[in-house]
Amino acid sequence: MAISINLYLDTRHTPNGQTKETAEYPVKLAITKDSSTAYIPMGIKVGISNWKNGKVVGLPERGRINTQLQNTLSNAMTIAFECRSKGLYANKTVTEVKDDIVKRLGKEGSPSPRFMALYDSFAERRKSARTKEIYRATAKKIRCVIPNADRISVENIDLNWLEEFDDLLIARGNNPSTRSLDFRNIRAVIKDAKKHKIIVENPFEEFVIPAGESPKRALTIDQFRSLINAKVEPWQQKYLDFFLLSFLLIGINTEDLLHLTCISDGRITYRRAKTGKEMSVKVEPEAASIIDRYRGEKYLLNILDTYSNTHNWTAKVDSVLKEIAANNGLPEVTMYWARHTWATLAHVAIGIDQSTVSEALGHQPEKKVILHYIKMTDYSKIDKANRQLIDYCFSQM
Repeated sequence: MAISINLYLDTRHTPNGQTKETAEYPVKLAITKDSSTAYIPMGIKVGISNWKNGKVVGLPERGRINTQLQNTLSNAMTIAFECRSKGLYANKTVTEVKDDIVKRLGKEGSPSPRFMALYDSFAERRKSARTKEIYRATAKKIRCVIPNADRISVENIDLNWLEEFDDLLIARGNNPSTRSLDFRNIRAVIKDAKKHKIIVENPFEEFVIPAGESPKRALTIDQFRSLINAKVEPWQQKYLDFFLLSFLLIGINTEDLLHLTCISDGRITYRRAKTGKEMSVKVEPEAASIIDRYRGEKYLLNILDTYSNTHNWTAKVDSVLKEIAANNGLPEVTMYWARHTWATLAHVAIGIDQSTVSEALGHQPEKKVILHYIKMTDYSKIDKANRQLIDYCFSQM
């Protein structure tokens, strides 16, 4: 009862539309017993020209891949030898032997998952559509900068890899802020992989994420009044109105604003797409007036009656706002500036305490444990702060 195990490039099936020369094929462990063979996928694909004598050749990451493959092969052969010597495989079919080897290999001996597969899966599990877009942007950058990025094992994301990736980003002109965002996205995926025991070590315990200053996104009171009073073309007014509406509703994000469904008892109630936190905002007369002008069919506002998604609308409104701002000597304003401006003016201009500002924006309290015991239902303090700020901003307009 001989059992042999070898690394095998499975070229039996060529993907549609490809040739033998251009296609990539899966590397597998081939387990043979009694003239029958069963296969264990290694999670790696290479072209025929990159496979020679059971090894990957001609690829920059061939050393890491071959080490991974050889380790798995060695572990599988050890398992097969020990089990066969004990007579455990005497009456088993080759498929049963394969299944047993897979089980015994476990997470330590089995092929390490590909990093980009984990990254893409993590990104698509994010609740917010905008958050997904941010993660996808980083994924696109990784695939653009790193050769054969989709072949990289998650275990290969070590300190050296992170430092090399950072060097490549710097060489391409990426500033500290954008690099910081990219590495925070990667770190979230790595932390999730460690949490689920896919990896043992987290390289971010040693790697220092580039520190980038957050760009200023808040208008001064004079700039705010200049923007709201700007003379615009009739078709531009809608975009300016939506910026103001976001401000009047305490800096509500575009994703949440466009998915509002109704006003109940003079309030809008929604759950933040970004955090899942439940919010309730009093609709002041200034906000109600704008809402009445843009009533929608499916949602409270009519934007998604014509736009297929919030991302397309955000790109359009941000473009128009920047144009209006440029024509009036203002910074490059986007919808997100409404949120920062509300927070900054509330605290700096009229002295609302930071705790109230934080609650109004839907930030989590410093001691999250209190969420298990307290559910805030009294919004009077926030309502008062918003009314004070609106009165202040419009007092000289």
